[in-house]
Amino acid sequence: MRTSVAIAIAAVAFAGARGARVVAEAARHEATEEPFAVSPGAAPYVSGGYRELGADLFWIRLTGYFGGGQSTARGIAGLVDAITALDPHFHRVYEWGARAMTLAHEGVTQETYVHAIAVLERGMTQFPDDWKLPYLAGQIYTQDLQTTDPAQRRAWDDKGTLLIESAIRKPGAPAEAAEWAAVMRTKLGQHDRAVKELREMILVTEDRAAREALIKRLAKLENANSDELAAEVLETRRRFEEAWHRDRPDISATMYILLGPRLTPHIDMTNLATGGHDLVGSEPPPEPLEPLP
Repeated sequence: MRTSVAIAIAAVAFAGARGARVVAEAARHEATEEPFAVSPGAAPYVSGGYRELGADLFWIRLTGYFGGGQSTARGIAGLVDAITALDPHFHRVYEWGARAMTLAHEGVTQETYVHAIAVLERGMTQFPDDWKLPYLAGQIYTQDLQTTDPAQRRAWDDKGTLLIESAIRKPGAPAEAAEWAAVMRTKLGQHDRAVKELREMILVTEDRAAREALIKRLAKLENANSDELAAEVLETRRRFEEAWHRDRPDISATMYILLGPRLTPHIDMTNLATGGHDLVGSEPPPEPLEPLP
C-alpha cells in the first residue's frame, strides 16, 4: 500500500473516472490495513500536481479505513494530515477527521487529542465562521485532555471555554452551547463572567425555547425567580433591539454588542480645546496682577 497511493494518483490523472472507481474498490478491500499516507511536506509532490484529486483519493481511503472496524488513531491522523496538506480548503475533513482520530478503535492517547486540536486549529484559519471547529476543540480541551496538575487543568479548561465562547458567537451556533460555557466559567470560579455571557446570549438568540433554557440557567446562577428574571431580560432585549436597529441595522446583533453604537462622525476641535465650555459672551478674563516685589 505504501507505493500504491502514488501510483493510484497518477493512474487517475490519466484514466479519469475508471481509475477513481478502482481506487475506491481497493480502499474498501483494504479498509482494515493501517494505511500509508505521505507526509504533509511530500504530499504535493507525490500528487504530481493533481492536489485536489490526491486529496479526494486519500479521503476515500480515510472513510473506508475508519469504517472498517480496525482503525488506529495514527493511521487516521496520517491520512487527515495528507488531505489537509493537499487541499487546505477541503472543509469537511477538519471536523470529521478530528472526530475520527479521537474515536479510532485503537491507539487513542493524549497525543491523539492534542493532534486533533491542531487539525481543528488549521481548519479555523481556513473557515473562521464555522462554529463547529472551535466548539469541538473546546470540548476536547475541557473533557478529553487529562492531567493531575491543577495548573495545567485550569489552563486547559480556560482555553477550552474561550473556544466555546467564540463558537457560540458564530453564525448558526446553537444557543444551548452558552449553557456549557456558563457551567465551565462557574467551575473556574468566574461567576460574574458566566452571568455576563448568558445575558449576552439571551439578547442575541432568536430561538425561543433556547432562550427560555438560558433564562432558567441564569436564574439559577443569580438565585433569582425565573419569571421575574424573564420579564427583566425581555425588557432589556426590547431596548437592545431598538438601539441595534436604530444605530447599526446593517450588522448582526452579536457584532453590535462588540462594536456598540456608531461614533460621532467628527471631532469638534473647538469643543475639545475649551473642555466643552461656551466662551462666547462670557466675562473677559481679569487684568493680570502685577508681580510682587
